Order: sequence, then structure tokens, then C-alpha cells
Amino acid sequence: MVMESFQRDTTIEAGCRKFDVPGFVLSRWRQEFRQNGPGAFEGKKKQQSPPAPGESPEELKKIIGELTVQNELLKKSRGLLGN
Repeated sequence: MVMESFQRDTTIEAGCRKFDVPGFVLSRWRQEFRQNGPGAFEGKKKQQSPPAPGESPEELKKIIGELTVQNELLKKSRGLLGN
């Protein structure tokens, strides 16, 4: 995004709209890049940690399915008891 903002045919405003980033953030990033070059952004990437147990999409889908079945069984049992 920073490199694209330095191109002559791109305005800062267009870059902000394209990447949905506030102008002051892009201006700060451009300043950091001018001072430190590409090294300005090293180590700033978000570290993605592995999902905690029970948080993978497959596990969550399984849990949702089990809860849905339990919910339906409870609804049916309430209907049988006349509540």
C-alpha cells in the first residue's frame, strides 16, 4: 500500500479508499518508509497463533451441530410434557 501511494498516478486519498485506511495512518507509514526504507515494517506483521482447542472451524461446526440437536430434543421434550 505504501509503495502504491508513491506512484504518480495514485493519490493518497485513492489509496486510503482502496485499502480502507485513514489518511493519517498512511501518512505515518509513508514517513516511516522514507526514514527507514522497507525495514520500517519488518516485525510488524501480525503473528497468527494456532487456534486454541475447540476453535478451529471444523470443531466449531461440530459443536454447533451438537448444540442444535440438543436444542431440538429439549424443545420436543417440552412439547411432550405440555409446558
